Amino acid sequence: MSSILRALVGAATVIVVGGAVPLAAQTAAPQRFAYVDTRDILNAAPGRAEAEAQLQREAVVWEAEIKKMQDQMNAMITTFQKASGTMTAAERDKQTGTIQAKQAEFQKRNDDINTEADKRKAEMLQPILDQIKLALEDVRKSAGVDAIFDVGQNATIVAVDKNLNLSERVIARLRVLGPPTVPIKADSQKAAPKPAAPTKPSGLPMSTPSGIGRPKVDTSTPPPKKPDPTTPGE
Repeated sequence: MSSILRALVGAATVIVVGGAVPLAAQTAAPQRFAYVDTRDILNAAPGRAEAEAQLQREAVVWEAEIKKMQDQMNAMITTFQKASGTMTAAERDKQTGTIQAKQAEFQKRNDDINTEADKRKAEMLQPILDQIKLALEDVRKSAGVDAIFDVGQNATIVAVDKNLNLSERVIARLRVLGPPTVPIKADSQKAAPKPAAPTKPSGLPMSTPSGIGRPKVDTSTPPPKKPDPTTPGE
């Protein structure tokens, strides 16, 4: 009987131990979540205002170049329109082609400026975004949460405990980290005067250079007719 008893005890032990695994799984700590508003974080991020001012300085240079091209194009068109009445059809066609070729040249430069503007904005913004990501991860770990949601990116959260908002903690962490190093164009410091600091943070905006537009050349004015020698009195 003693051997049977030992066998039963051993079997019971196996059953108890085996049943302890799902019990432990049921008592696992629940996941913890928090949220931030990256719009507030970006506006308060160290270095953002300086980067925005730098972008505005560079945008002034681009806008000045585009305005110069616009003025040149308008001058060419005005000159053509004034002289078109004395041109032959062949001369008018030739001048129209010259204007259109110059406009295509200006339009290509305008497109290049827009591409350069977008590239510079990304270059200036990326170090700040990298710094924010670092601060977010630091705060997530220190707060002991598993995930942080961003309500500034059209999130679908409709109700939440405001105590779970970690935006201020992330901003505080960014201030400790200090402003990141952003790439500065050496010639941009001398190109235009520094504009006044914006009164409200706007998240690194930069005016997109306006296009020079298509030239409107009036070619409808006919050239003057040559005198007809057979007409009396001429």
